[in-house]
Amino acid sequence: MHEFGFAMQIFKVAEATAIKYNAKKISEVYLEIGELTLIVPELLKQSFKMATHGSIAEGAELIIEIVPGKIKCRECGEISKVSLSQESYLTGLQLFQCQHCESKNTEIIEGKKANVKNIKIQE
Repeated sequence: MHEFGFAMQIFKVAEATAIKYNAKKISEVYLEIGELTLIVPELLKQSFKMATHGSIAEGAELIIEIVPGKIKCRECGEISKVSLSQESYLTGLQLFQCQHCESKNTEIIEGKKANVKNIKIQE
C-alpha cells in the first residue's frame, strides 16, 4: 500500500508549512493527484488520518482533485486524454493508444504527478 508512504509525505509538507507560519492547527490540505499515479483516493484519505494522528494535522480534511492523464503521440504529434482501465488498476500496466491515429507509440505528458496545492491553517 504505497498510499501510506504518500500520506506521510503529504503530512510532512503540510507540517513544514504550518511550522513556517507558526500555525497551531492544519484544518485542510488540498491535493491534486494525476489519475495515472495509481493512488486510490479513499485509501489515501484513510492513510492520511493514520499519518496525522496526534499531530497538528489530526482531523484535517484531505481534499483530492483527480487530474486526467494526457499522452502525446510520437507519430502524429496529437495530444489525447487517457484514463486507466480496471485491469491497469490491478496490474499497473497499460499501453495508451493515440485517439487520432491509433498508434501506441505515445508518451505520458500529464497525470503521473501529485501536488499539494493549498494548506489551510489556523494561527
